[in-house]
Amino acid sequence: MGRLLATALAALLVFAACSGGGGTAAPGGASASPGGGTSASPGGGTSASPGGSAFDPNSIEGDLLLQGFSAGQVEDELLNKVLATFMTKYPKIKVRFETIADKYETVMLAKLSAGDPPDLFYVQQGYSQDWIEQGVLQELSTYAQERGFDTSKFVPAFSEPFIGQDAKVYGFPKDSSILAMQVNTDLLAKAGVTTTPTTTDELVAAAEKLKVGGVKTPMCFAAEFARAGAFVRAFGGWPLSEDKTQATIDTPEAREGLNFYVDQIKKGNAGRPVDIGVGWCGQAFGEQKAAISFEGNWIQAYLKNDFPAVKYEVAPIPSAKQQATLSYTAAYSMGVDSKNKDASWVLLTYLTGQEGMQEWVDGGLVLPARTDVTGPADKKVYSDSASFAAPGEGLVPGWAGIAKAFNDSLVAAIEGSGSVDDIIAKTKAATEKALQGQ
Repeated sequence: MGRLLATALAALLVFAACSGGGGTAAPGGASASPGGGTSASPGGGTSASPGGSAFDPNSIEGDLLLQGFSAGQVEDELLNKVLATFMTKYPKIKVRFETIADKYETVMLAKLSAGDPPDLFYVQQGYSQDWIEQGVLQELSTYAQERGFDTSKFVPAFSEPFIGQDAKVYGFPKDSSILAMQVNTDLLAKAGVTTTPTTTDELVAAAEKLKVGGVKTPMCFAAEFARAGAFVRAFGGWPLSEDKTQATIDTPEAREGLNFYVDQIKKGNAGRPVDIGVGWCGQAFGEQKAAISFEGNWIQAYLKNDFPAVKYEVAPIPSAKQQATLSYTAAYSMGVDSKNKDASWVLLTYLTGQEGMQEWVDGGLVLPARTDVTGPADKKVYSDSASFAAPGEGLVPGWAGIAKAFNDSLVAAIEGSGSVDDIIAKTKAATEKALQGQ
């Protein structure tokens, strides 16, 4: 956890303690929990703010528009169910949810830039730092401090993408997803692999046995930071220093992780989806064209629906010098120009507080972003990995340029027109450019 994150969370904790706003803790990003606030305020606020000026969520009224993207009908129906529960609890506030079906980031940024945002909306972590830098999001630290919303229950990896360079908070994570390893138990058993790999050395040994046993492509490796970054971190490397002021992709540890990832593909122990003839690693795993994949909890519903006969187990990503994985999330945020901020705050803190998040997570689609929310039992391995997760995107403003430089040079290194040296050089240059605000 970087200094900015520590500073922001510490400030909010101190203020909450002084104001008596002690909400329940939130689970580490793997499950959701109800309400998040004190017993006096289910929506996450205390009955009174410091200094004696009361903020009573039950007295707030208004009609709100919540906009976001959608993963499909099941998710939309679940969110509307949660919103119905909220409106029963707070009958003076009416909420309408609308999805933006295409080009969400572009459409929403246009609304924000024009000063006409919805009351509450989703912000993906991949571009969260850019929106913070552009000044279109409402900072929430002041609200949390004055109204006693306890942020200590958010898992750091899920909060970090929504904390600006000024150490202020601009969104609260709505849920989470975390990478883990999926292994086809039948294919491993046939190849004589009797235990699930827990280290990268064991992973290589298992892949080599699988090859001998007739599995053409033992592992599926996506050629992008969103997967390779987990192995870079497992070897102790990372693109940025802890305080996010320096490019560190050129450390010996990062180089070792990159060499590992590229070498496994070149040696035939792993293949990219394009090499395997599939769209993504989940498909390669489901079709049993790969015995091991590294995907998030989203793969479970896919396999259940499309490949129910495949027998597999989920395990943490094997460690090298340390345990590592990547996390992904989105936040609920308000715009600087959002109209009804008091009612939006009540809704925001309900959805990201313990009560609302627990109902959302109980739908079985996602993991919680709070430590006081219980995640689905069938996703426990993912949830348990939250304690050592790092954000897989959106680390600093300009992240898109860093990811593109990394991904393009990784592909080149795999295909023989580049090298690990090129990945390091190009990623470092892009990172330094982003840090300089160019």
